[in-house]
Amino acid sequence: SVAHLKSLADAGITHLHLLPAFDIATIDENPDNRVDIDDPFSRLCELSESAAAEYAGLCGSSDSIRSVLAGFDPLSGEAQALYNSFRELDSFNWGYDPVHFTVPEGSYATNAEGVQRIIEFRQMVQAATDLGLNVVMDVVYNHTNASGLAEKSVLDKLVPGYYHRQNPVTGNVEQSTCCENTASEHRMMEKLMIDSLVTWAEQYGISGFRFDLMGHHMLSNMEKALAAVQAVDPDTYFYGEAWNFGEVANNARGQNAIQANMAGTGIGSFNDRLRDAVRGGGPFDSEQGIRRSQGFANGLYTFPNDLNSGSEDEKNRLLTTSDWIRVGIAGSLADYRFVTADGTEKSGREIDYNGQPAGYTADPQEIINYVSKHDNQTLWDNNQYKAPYAATLQERAQMQVIALSIPLLSQGIPFLHMGSELLRSKSMERDSYDSGDWYNEVDFSYQSSAWNRGLPRQDKDGANWDLITEVITSAGSNANPSSTAIAYTRDQVMSLLRVRKNSALFRLETADDIKHRLTFLNTGPNQIPGLIAFSLLDDGTDGLSDLDPANDELVVVINASNSTQTLNNAPAGNFTVTADTSPDQAAMASGGEFSVPALSVAVFAR
Repeated sequence: SVAHLKSLADAGITHLHLLPAFDIATIDENPDNRVDIDDPFSRLCELSESAAAEYAGLCGSSDSIRSVLAGFDPLSGEAQALYNSFRELDSFNWGYDPVHFTVPEGSYATNAEGVQRIIEFRQMVQAATDLGLNVVMDVVYNHTNASGLAEKSVLDKLVPGYYHRQNPVTGNVEQSTCCENTASEHRMMEKLMIDSLVTWAEQYGISGFRFDLMGHHMLSNMEKALAAVQAVDPDTYFYGEAWNFGEVANNARGQNAIQANMAGTGIGSFNDRLRDAVRGGGPFDSEQGIRRSQGFANGLYTFPNDLNSGSEDEKNRLLTTSDWIRVGIAGSLADYRFVTADGTEKSGREIDYNGQPAGYTADPQEIINYVSKHDNQTLWDNNQYKAPYAATLQERAQMQVIALSIPLLSQGIPFLHMGSELLRSKSMERDSYDSGDWYNEVDFSYQSSAWNRGLPRQDKDGANWDLITEVITSAGSNANPSSTAIAYTRDQVMSLLRVRKNSALFRLETADDIKHRLTFLNTGPNQIPGLIAFSLLDDGTDGLSDLDPANDELVVVINASNSTQTLNNAPAGNFTVTADTSPDQAAMASGGEFSVPALSVAVFAR
């Protein structure tokens, strides 16, 4: 895994985002009280009375828990049922349940007692820095694990009723984030948050922070915190989940840090518009809708599955959502304009995304472009819900590359979920926060994926078990990543990372630069469906400075359709192919035409 991190850093990855690593509530820091999947099954029986009763026949076995899991029928719920008996005893948890905000979690240290956790955390950050990576820490100041007089309540024991946000009618602590919500609109909660962030930056060398449910904080909290951390590290970067919901929705407790309020702050927010367009549907689709809602990268209109037909309605949906992607490629700028699917020129703020503006930023650093992260299904698993059952394994790997190419070649900040470049699966699980290494494992030997290791958690995904079983059975080996497919995907993602790294045209720093340099091709009602193309100009016209000494212009063509497409009326000049993700490397530029094979991305340079 270290070798893989190094290769990613060399290709152009700049930051390593850690899930929460402060002191968390749900992992016992004493190893004598824990059991993990590589321990003997007999140890599980020693620590869990329920497991000892339910699996009495295995309790004398020296076989590992992992080998028992591997022996289950993967089309059954046996693996997740076994996990239910020890998920609270293992050392795995995403960690979104803080006890102390400003001390490292002890279970990650060789010795949880004393200063070792502090020393080793600093050593980890230094080691990542030596690989060429900045370290980002995921922080969860929006809630605590407990309140009141509960064992792991901290803040209420200091000042009862102050640090948590209470319902004005019942007096109960609000729990819209899942747990006991903090009240960062209160001055001392804000101070606690800022002091903690400064400590992580100053004492541990953390280079950036990702805020869990950032929209539950006030905008002023975020701006004050950013200024305080920039006083320590001027290059720090803040980003987070700027979702608008709960008791703070629509500025109910003060102007909060939601997407609509973030323009001009320099703080990044996750781009659900681009995500939904690329993947299809939304993260909480029902069983009835999840397979029907194909997206740009997995066959909408151009490669329909058994529930779709390539209808005119699907074509119109593809053209509409392709415009969402274009807005994201333009850094989600509110005032970037282009000709949309209805034939009119519109700005990002005028393009509708489910009742909200598709573009809402003032600066490209204010958007995080992504297609998957730890929440919800992996990109691979989502694509298996959507892809035609007849799609080959190679075609599915190409769909993965198509999807990943969009954030990688967009303006703004691209964000990759660990293992997405290796066709990572979580056996279709949506919420794997406490599902251990059996479901969350990433194979850095590049040989396999955690596909079809057992049906996912019944309490999270039980409603989809029948559909998941159908997908696994009907797709067969087409959906099971092989070492060859993994290697193809890894190599193509590395190639696209190098493309981004090697030209500043993919990393424009101002809205003005994007407006003057980025031009979309193949737009409007008569566009080729499933084809997104754009030009990035650097030839000195319009007084533009020279950002890329090697090239006067770059043209990117992303062909998500199931056949070769030729883009006519392309920019004039002598273009050569500098990147091509098709297996047969067949992209061509000739006489104002760019030809790109099915399910592939090509970058042309003049």
